[in-house]
Amino acid sequence: MTINQLDYFLTLARTLNYTKASKLLHLTQPHLSKTIVALEQEIGVRLFVRNKRDVRMTPAGEVFYQETAPLFQSYNEAVTKTKEAYEGFYGMLNVGFLGTAMIHLMPKIVNRFKLDFPNISLNLLDYTYSTLQEALLEDRLDVAILPDRELNNVRGLEKKYMIADDMCVAVNQKHPFADREFVELYDFKDEGFIIMDPKVSVRDHNLVTSICLEQDFLPRIVHESNTLSNLLMMVECGIGVSILAKHMSHFATENVKFIRILGYENYFKLVCAWHKDKNPCVEQFVAVVEACCSSLRYHASN
Repeated sequence: MTINQLDYFLTLARTLNYTKASKLLHLTQPHLSKTIVALEQEIGVRLFVRNKRDVRMTPAGEVFYQETAPLFQSYNEAVTKTKEAYEGFYGMLNVGFLGTAMIHLMPKIVNRFKLDFPNISLNLLDYTYSTLQEALLEDRLDVAILPDRELNNVRGLEKKYMIADDMCVAVNQKHPFADREFVELYDFKDEGFIIMDPKVSVRDHNLVTSICLEQDFLPRIVHESNTLSNLLMMVECGIGVSILAKHMSHFATENVKFIRILGYENYFKLVCAWHKDKNPCVEQFVAVVEACCSSLRYHASN
């Protein structure tokens, strides 16, 4: 028995009229009649009783209809979902993101994506930068939202720019520069710096050091923190200053001030990154991310 035979049987069973069924199926009536006869011979039972006036199902035909109609519907749904999966409109995405940078934007992206693509499930994974990059490169993520660092030389990796943020000096509210909007980083060359412990995040540790070296001084490190909250608390306590992206201010109290560093505007860049030709659903996700970020950039510039 073929799918076409089953389709012909179900259509005739619903219409109980060879002429109507033939038109719906775009067949000639003799072809439909031969197909039904062949199906009955294959099964070994009469499915229809037909005469010059009408067509009706036999008791066996009624049973066959009740059993096969759900199967045919499931088959059609499976075909539809398979095509949607191939085209990137059905399936699941493993999405990794840097939670500290996406605390406000990620809910907007997810809510819009769920509205636009309800047949794609999102598995959202909040990682630190090192773990995020590792998971992406090991194909444990379909797409990642992360800083655009150390990704240029990765083969087969696609990237789409999202947003950029300014680098700031985080200081205690009583710091002499606390009321400034912009500062020269070199003005802090003699200050004590609080940075992340390299055993926790070597990249964050090295980022601060490299920025200071670009300004011709080596930071005098007074404390290495194992968490962002600890780092911000040390700054609030006046133990030292730190260098962070502006979005980190969401995690600080009003006693910590973020002052933009001249020359480091839009220095911290976030991208969507994914391996080409892996999961077709990535295209839909990136489009939503781009739309949300474009709206954010527009409002930020007005």
